[in-house]
Amino acid sequence: YSEWTIREASGIQEGDNLLTFSHARSAALIKANLPYVDTVRFGIKLPDTVNIIVKEDEVVYAIKDQNGQWWLMNSDGRIVEMGDNSKASSHTQILGVALENPVPNERAVATESAAVYETNELGETVPVPVSVTGAQRLSAALQILQALEANDIVGEAASVDVSSVNSIELWYGKRYQVDLGDTSRMEYKIACMNSVILQLSDYQTGKLDISFTTWADQVGYTPFS
Repeated sequence: YSEWTIREASGIQEGDNLLTFSHARSAALIKANLPYVDTVRFGIKLPDTVNIIVKEDEVVYAIKDQNGQWWLMNSDGRIVEMGDNSKASSHTQILGVALENPVPNERAVATESAAVYETNELGETVPVPVSVTGAQRLSAALQILQALEANDIVGEAASVDVSSVNSIELWYGKRYQVDLGDTSRMEYKIACMNSVILQLSDYQTGKLDISFTTWADQVGYTPFS
């Protein structure tokens, strides 16, 4: 956002009282009108200046809500804005979890799957316990996004699928299908993935096993046939 855009969104006008204008109102106006602004701070410089310091979200990710609508979200789980198929295709997509009634500038809340029932030995219909909640899936996804950012490889990930939090799948562009296993040591796993890919040739494609279940602290590579 340009300086002028931020100034206009703040609602601050020449002639306003420098010491009594509402910081909270101006911050709320900026965040409501400029969805990529994450935080807002103000500094007063007497006799006639207000400094507005904003931190923008440089990276956002695409995730669907319970109705199949795309939304853009940052790695802290803050909803930025509604998206569409075109926007979603240009961002890392989060699969395997959906959001419950997302609202811009509010924290994302995952939907919980509809209750599943089964018939027990007595012929009674009873609910099946949920082993992994939607909140746990969303938490796992955010953990991976933050690991991607920590390793500075955000734009390379096409999708992250947390349908199974014990066998998380990431697609690195269209070249590599990556098995990350569970959420343990995720930042280290992402660093290992990046290191291995940098050593492979541009023409190579295949599956990378970074679950550390088959080989402890080793990455398995199987070329696509």
